Amino acid sequence: MTRSGYDYIVVGSGASGSVVAARLSEDPAVRVLLVEAGGGDAHPLFRVPGLGFAAGAVARYNWNFATEPVAALADRRMTLLQGRLIGGSSSMNGMVYTRGHRDEYDAWERMGCTGWGFDDLRPHFLKSEGSYREGSQHHGTHGPLKLRRARPELPICDAFLEAAEAAGMPVVEDLNADHPAGLGWYDVNIAGGLRMSAARAYLHPARKRPNLTVMTRTQVTRVLLRKGRATGIEAAQGRARVTFEAAREVVLCGGAIMSPTLLLLSGIGPAAELARAGVAVAQEAPMVGRNLQNHPCYRPQWAASAPVTARNHVTPLGALRAGLRYLMHREGALAESFASVGGFFRSDPSKDLADMQVVMLSALPPGGGSRIRDLLPKRQGFGFTIYQGTPYSRGAVRLRSADPLAAPVVDTGYFSDPRDLPILAAGVERIREVIRRPEIARYISHEIAPGPEVRTEADLIAAIRRGAGTSYHQCGTCAIGPDPESVLDLRLRVRGIEGLRVADNAIMPRLPNAALHAPAIMIGERAAALMLEDAG
Repeated sequence: MTRSGYDYIVVGSGASGSVVAARLSEDPAVRVLLVEAGGGDAHPLFRVPGLGFAAGAVARYNWNFATEPVAALADRRMTLLQGRLIGGSSSMNGMVYTRGHRDEYDAWERMGCTGWGFDDLRPHFLKSEGSYREGSQHHGTHGPLKLRRARPELPICDAFLEAAEAAGMPVVEDLNADHPAGLGWYDVNIAGGLRMSAARAYLHPARKRPNLTVMTRTQVTRVLLRKGRATGIEAAQGRARVTFEAAREVVLCGGAIMSPTLLLLSGIGPAAELARAGVAVAQEAPMVGRNLQNHPCYRPQWAASAPVTARNHVTPLGALRAGLRYLMHREGALAESFASVGGFFRSDPSKDLADMQVVMLSALPPGGGSRIRDLLPKRQGFGFTIYQGTPYSRGAVRLRSADPLAAPVVDTGYFSDPRDLPILAAGVERIREVIRRPEIARYISHEIAPGPEVRTEADLIAAIRRGAGTSYHQCGTCAIGPDPESVLDLRLRVRGIEGLRVADNAIMPRLPNAALHAPAIMIGERAAALMLEDAG
């Protein structure tokens, strides 16, 4: 069955796709189809901020990409979470809004990506932002994505910032104000006590438009090509196969794993690799799926000696108080993100700019189980997720076979470059030094991980090899660039194919030292603006 009548087809309703579809459909003369593999976002897990820690544990709402064994980590496999529902990962992330320092984007321009420096991108950041702060060069106040400051009301969070400042780390009021380094309270996309995902900010208000069609539970299997032009998509709806035609453009917004996978399934990629998978080559594109980047991380943990952590909220009395406060006022623990405090710091104090991220986790995860009650903290304690901001290592996404429903091969490449592990270890040790400060040490019983027996750099590197984890900030697999081998040109168009673009974090040539939700929203804004310009 073939359906026509659309000008644009947007594949994926995540942070970028929701923006692209909403912005394109502002023109009532344009017909837009948005296709999402998953279902809706009405479940309380995706609306109540305090339940966000459990959202990724529900398999049917998640892609759950399994990685290949990671050689540097004793061949352990990892799982990369990515939202498979309206709003994509913006419906299940930590709701943290950070852009990173302007140099993160000026670096793209230095790589030859003219027009992608921070001054070019700033208007798109500000256009999206509905900040509680005053409008300035750093903040927009009228955008769809509503932001406020996190306020977890937990003594352990205040103690960490006091200790960090005493240890010489700057504590700043605004983490998005271009500080070379700084820790503080995050701005979070929460409004009225509810998660403000990209779908809630952009897509849901636009769904009343008659020229926007949103189709869920429809997994795109390939882009249809005719004489070097994208003409539509093929998709699976249960056991049925359907096709949709696009008169103008197809835009892939499936994220850094699914967007390159769809290009490969459509015959756009390294010719030899496509031939091995049994896919006919439509366009030789050697860099499709290459350049995969992510933030590897380590999570040190401490047991607390006093009731100062989020464990307070899951005792019978604490849960009752939290529930009543949320029901009556839409505030309190259930109205907060599990990630409220953190920021950017230097692994080496002599560095000009921060090269690490840290996110404080104000409770201890118990480990094991997939039910919400299995994920609740059982004792007082806290930890951190410490990320290397811009790793040197690179991975790749490849086809497992020509079967469009088969999971792709994801090779993280973590720590394949020998420079990365010592940097992450240095960052972890700096946070351990902060925790030894009396401002927070008075609340600590003992270090759980890596443990007091870990004292030397070699010990710490060995502990990271045993326990390193992953973030869900994958990017770079369909990168923009000025050279003919780049997957995309500087207007996000797939080289060699007309009418086809990619608009999500896959387009990043270099991973910024930031959480990637805000950049993904910006990319959606920038992509829609470029498409409208090109449509004339």
